[in-house]
Amino acid sequence: MRKIFLIPLLFGLGIAVALSACSGDDAAAPPPGPFAFATQTPDNFVRVDRTGEPAIGTALLSRSTTEFPPLDANGSPLNPGNPVNNFNDQRDAFNRGDPANDARDFAGLLTTGPQPNSLRKIHFEVGPQLRSLTLTPCSTETVVPPANDAQVNIATCVAVVAPVVLPDVITFDFSATAGWPNGRGFDDPVVDRLFAAALLQISGAGAPHNINTLVGVINPTGDETGIPSPTAFPHLRPAHS
Repeated sequence: MRKIFLIPLLFGLGIAVALSACSGDDAAAPPPGPFAFATQTPDNFVRVDRTGEPAIGTALLSRSTTEFPPLDANGSPLNPGNPVNNFNDQRDAFNRGDPANDARDFAGLLTTGPQPNSLRKIHFEVGPQLRSLTLTPCSTETVVPPANDAQVNIATCVAVVAPVVLPDVITFDFSATAGWPNGRGFDDPVVDRLFAAALLQISGAGAPHNINTLVGVINPTGDETGIPSPTAFPHLRPAHS
């Protein structure tokens, strides 16, 4: 029954739109065009950023094209380029990829890869500093003090942050409170929250921290005007005088 009524409704709306387009002064306006559409195949274009979750490639992947090549667990190149798109570092390989394959292809590289800014190496370096600031890392050390990052366990960190940032797309649950990691607002402190999720113990009974623990600690909570972004379109603050 729903289909029976939906088709006439859409047909009627189409007629109404067509008639409205032909009414008034618009009826005499020439049609726009001609349009020139790109005909190159997708491999002729370069995706320089997914604009998905914040700072994933910047924080955890390398820009070196020689020291840390983007390789999978078998040593094969990840998302290799082509003569037109031949940028070939970890971040470029990540951006070339399909988000549906992010967890399969990049979870290992992001967390325990050879680059100095993989998540486990970051915990190896900053864990002692976090503890000295009375912050509790989500990682644990199997040897104290650890001699290298292999003696740091980040399983708890990965369990919290990986489902949020992989795949590298913005998701929104209408039944949950809005604000990153659920969607992304203009003034959401996304990097501070990402660091909290990736570095601090924010999950489990009695967790000493939460997703907002580092908000205002690392970055200011607003711009120099102190005025929040308007919630209505076009989301622009008043012009500076």
